Parts: sequence; structure tokens; C-alpha cells
Amino acid sequence: MKEFARLLATDPSVRRNAARSLRFGGLYRVIFTASLSGLGVITALNLLTPLDFFKLQRAFIYREGGWLYLLLFGIPALFVGFYLQRRVLEPLRDLKKALSAGDETIPPEVLEGALRRLLNLPLVCVLTNLVLWIVLAAALVLYLHVARIHSLIDSLFIFSRFFMIGMVASGLSFFLVESHVRKRWIPIFFPEGKLTQISGALRAPVTRRIRVLWATGTLNPMVILVITLLFVVWEPESGPASVRELSVEIFRFVLMLCCIFTVIALGLNFLVAKSIRGPMDEMFRVLRGAREGDFTQRITVLSNDEIGILGDAANAMLRGLAERERIRETFGRYVTPEIRDRILSGRIPLSGERRVATLLFADLRDFTPYVEETSPEEVILSIKAYFTTMQRVIRQHGGLVLQYVGDEIEAAFGVPIPSDSHADDALRAALAMRNGLVELNRARSADGRPPFRHGIGIHTGMVLAGNTGSEDHLSYALIGDTVNLASRIQGLTKFMEWDIVAGEETVRNLKGSFELRKEAPATVKGYSKPVVVYAVLGGGRDQGR
Repeated sequence: MKEFARLLATDPSVRRNAARSLRFGGLYRVIFTASLSGLGVITALNLLTPLDFFKLQRAFIYREGGWLYLLLFGIPALFVGFYLQRRVLEPLRDLKKALSAGDETIPPEVLEGALRRLLNLPLVCVLTNLVLWIVLAAALVLYLHVARIHSLIDSLFIFSRFFMIGMVASGLSFFLVESHVRKRWIPIFFPEGKLTQISGALRAPVTRRIRVLWATGTLNPMVILVITLLFVVWEPESGPASVRELSVEIFRFVLMLCCIFTVIALGLNFLVAKSIRGPMDEMFRVLRGAREGDFTQRITVLSNDEIGILGDAANAMLRGLAERERIRETFGRYVTPEIRDRILSGRIPLSGERRVATLLFADLRDFTPYVEETSPEEVILSIKAYFTTMQRVIRQHGGLVLQYVGDEIEAAFGVPIPSDSHADDALRAALAMRNGLVELNRARSADGRPPFRHGIGIHTGMVLAGNTGSEDHLSYALIGDTVNLASRIQGLTKFMEWDIVAGEETVRNLKGSFELRKEAPATVKGYSKPVVVYAVLGGGRDQGR
């Protein structure tokens, strides 16, 4: 209710739609259709009931102008029913007035009372109709008895028939009103579902609907038949002249009873099935979409019964999955999808794992002077374009960008997803990065901006891969001498004429054919022995690619 109240206060279109939807003509038609159906059933059964006092009634109505008395009796009953329904709809009328007046803030008691009445409307209409049928039947029976038109026993029989048919009409009105409310009003006034949060709202469980269907379509006709036959046996002296005539009349009555209640049962069965199957089909449709990865759809909750509770639970689950997917996608912007998926699935050991991998470091040359001479906004855009190009190339070759440090990229091949060709992948990625930088510089030159240069160092060896950092802020990282040496080899490109240099261990692990040039052993910081490196000139094709 709070969510809908907020929408009413902030969105004029919601107020207009809510006000326009509160039209009661359709509801009146539904209710009076059920009542007229009940009157039609009583009329049809009375015409064929094999009892003398019904024959006298028919003669009184058709030959002696008794239909005028029925008309004088029916018109006030019609107005009484209309008045009662208006009283039932009073909370909704108050809400319509407030919405039509353009009030941005609807009093909470008015809104809550209207929503409660909206949910209770099918049951309230049932009780109102049933009480009206009972009161009118009692008034008619009292009149027939006091006017000595019928005996007390006959009057009680008429009352029982009115009562039974009144239950049928009331049950029919329940499902018709419920169908009308679900179609016209609940999607507008409960856009987020959560009908169970309205205090004081009555519930009609699925089992109760099935019982109403059974009582209306099966129990009622059986009771009507038994009572009618009981009265036929009770007054044998007033029956037809022959057994054959009595049998024919009973057969006609039973046939009419079966036909009428077969139609009623089929109609009620359709309404009950619609009230259950419709929400279930909607739920299956949305859940099938969720199974395929679409978490944006929501189930339209139309009731506060078990199906409505299940729909709310499914929507909560979908919101949770959507939030998880959003976090997953956002998380994937900070770490690569491979790391994200392994972290979320718990497949990265907290203590780390030893793996043979190939490390790649790329660093921009002369970037500090460029930063000093360029605006910060231009620097951010340029470095972002460079990182985007390099990261795309690295991923295309099975690499994983571990981090960006200033203008430097650290990438790994062979972790966290194992690969037998991680050394080849790293060299192919480096060559593709060289070509990508050429394309990027072509675009920069066209815009009048200076070109970028970078150096790439590659080395293969044992690393410890896992989650590092603090207890509150973990980071996937590679630790070991291999990482340090790869960074140092990248630093050698500052003093060489080549932009891509690979360590000796990387070359030993290659499976494909590359154009390499062995350089003189070089001394790097932190290592006492010279390091053997190779300049990567080109190549990268093998039978597996």
C-alpha cells in the first residue's frame, strides 16, 4: 500500500488511471446477471415441479394477473439490491472522489479502506446477495402464509428452494465479481502485488473455491431434487391422476434440473479454473523467462490466497536474482568474468593454489610528460581508450587482466582457467596488442593527438594464485618470482629497440611458431644472474589455430 500511495502522490498518470478504472457499471451488471440467473433457474424449476400448488401458482400468474403482484414485489427488491451494492462500494466511491478531485495526498484511512474493500468485494457481495435472497424469500413466504395462499409446509418448501437457488446465485456472483476485480482493478491498485499486506482483508483459499464449486454444482441440485421428491411423496393425494403422468412430470423436472445445473457447473468450473490456471500460467511464463536469464519480468499477483502468496515469493526471488545479476555484472566491471564467476561460486581457495602461468606486463612510454602537458579530462579519456583496446585483445586470446596500475597493465594466461597453450596465447595477445596500438594511434593522429608507445614483457613460471588483501577487501592476485621477473623484463623494453620481449621460460613452453630473436643476457634489478630474453618479432600461427 505504501508503494501505491507513493505512486499516487508522485505520478499524475497513476492517479488518472486509477480514477478512470473506478467505474462500477460493469460490476453492477455482473452482480445482477448472477441474480437474474438465479431467478431464471427458480422460474424454470417451478414451471416443471410436479406439485399441485405450483400448478395453482402458474394458473394464478398467467390467468389471473398474478404477474402484476410479482412485478410489484420484484421492483422494490431490485432497488433494495441496488442500494445495498452502493453501500458495499462506498469506500471505493470515496477513493474515486479523492482521485477525481486531484488530491496528491490521499488520506491513509481512505486508501487502506478502499483497498481492503476491493480485496473483500467478492466475499462481501456473496454475503449481501445471500442475505437479500433470504430476506426476500422470507418476506414472500410470510405473505403466502398470511394470505392463506399456501400452507405452512408449502411455504417452507418455497423458502428452501429460494434459499438453495440463492446460494447458487451468490456463488456465481462470487466468481464473476472476483474475475471482474482481478481484470479491472487489482493490476492497477496493486502493481507490485503484496495483497497479503492489507490488514483486515479476507481470503478465499483454493480449497474453499473448490468446495463452493462442488456445493453449487453437485450438492445443491441433489438437495433440490431430494426435497422436491420428498414433497411429491408427502402429498400423493394431490398428485396427477395416474402414475404415468406423475412419472413424466418428474422426468421433465429432473431433466430440467440436470440441464440447468450442468450449464451452471460448466460456467463455475470455467471461472474456478480461470482463477487458478490464469495466475499459474502467468507464473510459469515468467519463471521460464527467468530460467533463460531474464529477471526483469514480474508475476502479476491477483489474489491474497496461496497462489498470490506464491506469486509474491516468486517476485521476491526474481528481484533477488536480478539484484544478484546486477551485482554480478557490476562486479565483472572491476574484475574479469572468469574471476567473478569463480569467486561467486567459491572455487578459488582462500589459501591460494600453485599453478604454472604466463604473465604479461604492458606499460606506456613517456606517459608522465604527456600527463603534465594534457588536461586531466583528456588524460582520462585517452588512458581509458588504451586500456579498453588492450583489454579486449587480451580477452580475445584467453588472457585475464589482473589490474591496472597507473598506465600499466598486468595480465595473466593459464589462470584461473587452466590452459596448455598459455605461453602461445600470451605472445599472440602481445602481437595483437601491437596491432591494436597501431589502430588506436591512427585514430589519435586523425584527431590531432600524439601517438602512444608501449613496452610489453612476458614471462612464464610457477605462481601462487588466489585471494589476497585484507579480510574486508579481497583481491585476486598472483604472487611469486615469476610476477616480479615479468615486470622486470617489461622494463628492459625501455632500453631495447623491440616493444615485445619474452623470457626464456616462455619460449621453452611455446607450441606454435613465432619469429623470435635471442638477445644478449641482460641484468635486471633484484636478480644477480643475467636474464636470457627474446624479442618477439611476429608469427603466432600453428595447426591448432
